[in-house]
Amino acid sequence: MSGKKTNKYYETILDWFRQQLNSGALKEGDVIPSERELASRFGVSRVPVREAFRILEYIGIISNEPDGMTVKAVNMQQMNLKADFARDVTMETLENLFEVRIILETEAAYYAAIRRTDEDIKKMRTTLASMSALLKKPDGDEETLIQYSHEFHFSVIASAKNPVLENLYRNMYDLLEISKEYTLSSVSESTLMDHEAILYKIELGDSAEASRYMKLHLMQALKKLQKATKEV
Repeated sequence: MSGKKTNKYYETILDWFRQQLNSGALKEGDVIPSERELASRFGVSRVPVREAFRILEYIGIISNEPDGMTVKAVNMQQMNLKADFARDVTMETLENLFEVRIILETEAAYYAAIRRTDEDIKKMRTTLASMSALLKKPDGDEETLIQYSHEFHFSVIASAKNPVLENLYRNMYDLLEISKEYTLSSVSESTLMDHEAILYKIELGDSAEASRYMKLHLMQALKKLQKATKEV
């Protein structure tokens, strides 16, 4: 696996931010253009803009304030380090991140089965219903399917009712988002079935089985990742 990636829209947006910060066009305290505005400016969907925002927020360059996304600090060194990660992802890095994800999500599923609310269950059901409906369409949008899958996993994390766990997961997931072309390439009927099985165990309050099902699901995803990267 070479790890080299080109023509990634989020990188173009990051380069634009770098230029704006270097020139002083964007300064600490400035409110940055919205996702919609930047998507229109670059002629892309809002997905790569959101990826760029996540990277910048994780680094500490921007923060979500009442007035909108605001420049928090101008730290070009940190920005360049993160860009290096985005351009040079190794299989070992991805496997390490995935191992951490498995640890966090299996524990989250365990506690979600104990602490989830009716509203949590409703939210997860709604996400899976949307995923199911889109999978039935012959021209279902893959990016949207992947987003639904992300939403389900984030909902499981949130249902564990542990702010520290949720914060750790979100920070770690930012790195996986940067390299998601390797970590989540497709969503299938089997993905949906796995999610439904996990939700069923969470709804039953069966913490041990919810954790076990989540681990099986993620281990299978890791195997697919390893197989896919060997073919690159």
